[in-house]
Amino acid sequence: MEDDRGTSVIATAIGEWPSNLEDVLLGTSDPSRIVGLLDGFTRSALASELHSVTFYRRGVGAVFGLLLMDNRRVVVKVHRLDLVREGLDGIRTVQRTLAERGFPAPTPIGSPQAMGHGIVAAEEMLTAGEKVNPHDASVRRVLAAGLFQFVEAATPMLGIVQLPLANPFGLPDDQLWPTPHDLRFDFSLPGAEWIDELAKDARSVLDQGASESMVIGHADWRIENLCMDRSAVVAIFDWDSVCACPEAVLVGAASVHFTTDWSYSSTDPLPSPDESSAFVNEYEEARGRRFASRDRELVDAAQIYRLAYGARCEHSDSLLGVFPDASGESGFAALLRSVTT
Repeated sequence: MEDDRGTSVIATAIGEWPSNLEDVLLGTSDPSRIVGLLDGFTRSALASELHSVTFYRRGVGAVFGLLLMDNRRVVVKVHRLDLVREGLDGIRTVQRTLAERGFPAPTPIGSPQAMGHGIVAAEEMLTAGEKVNPHDASVRRVLAAGLFQFVEAATPMLGIVQLPLANPFGLPDDQLWPTPHDLRFDFSLPGAEWIDELAKDARSVLDQGASESMVIGHADWRIENLCMDRSAVVAIFDWDSVCACPEAVLVGAASVHFTTDWSYSSTDPLPSPDESSAFVNEYEEARGRRFASRDRELVDAAQIYRLAYGARCEHSDSLLGVFPDASGESGFAALLRSVTT
C-alpha cells in the first residue's frame, strides 16, 4: 500500500474521541492537511522533511511522534495558547537544563513556532522503560522519590525562569476552576454543586498557603507521563505541566493520581486513600524530613481540589454521554467522597 505518511494514524485517533480539538487547535481536522502542517514545521524548524507520523495522541494538546527523512525520531506537541501562555519558554529552559545534566528529560529541539491556532514545539523521542504496575508498592516508592528528585533538580531555577503557577494559584478569586484541559469537558453543566462546595473549601486553604516557599515541579506526575524500570524513572513526558507551587500542594495533588494511565485499561486508574497516604509518606522519606502541620493541611486541600477537578470532568462526561457510566459511585467522585466524609 502506498505510504500515506501517517494520515491513517491521525484519522484513527481523531475518530476515537468526540472532540473538535484539531479544528480549534490546528484550524483543520483533515489528516492530509495536518500532515502538511507537520511537514512544514519539520522543514523550517528541524531542517528535515517529514517521513511519517508514527503515533498521534490528543488531549490537552496534539502530540505527534514523527520519523524524519534524516532518520531522527522526534515528538512534537501543538500547545493551546490559552494554557501555555507565556510560560513555554521557561518550561523549555527547565527541560533543556535538566536534560543537559543527565536528568531523564527529552532534549528540546529547535524553537517553538506558530501552527494553526496554537504553538508547536519539538523534542527528542525517548523510548526507555517498561510497563509497570503503579499499584505495586516498590513502583510507588520510585515514583514518590522521582518527584522529589525532580523538585530538587529544578527548583534552583526558580526566579531565573518564568513559569506558570499550578492550579488554582494564579486564578482570579472568583474563578474556581481553570480552563478544562480537554475541550470535551463542560464545567457549566448543573448538578455538581456538591463538588464545587468541596473545591471552594479546599481553595480557601490553598489560597492561604500561596505565600509558602515555592518549588518547581511537574503538576501531572502520573504513570502515563513517565517511563520507568523498577528502580528509577527513566523518561519524563508532558513537560508543559512544569509549574511553580508550594511543595506540599504539588505532592498532595500527585498523591491522588500518580497511578493514572488512561491509555491502559487493565490497571485501576486511581489510588486508594491508603496508597495516597503512602505516596506522601514516601515523598517525605526521600525528602529527608516530614512536612510541618501547616504543610499537611495544604497536602489535604490539594488532594481534595485535585479530586474535585477530576469529579467535575466525570460529571461532564456523564451528562454529555461521553462516558455515560461515569457517576458519583466510582472514579474521582467516589474517592472524593471517601476522603471528605
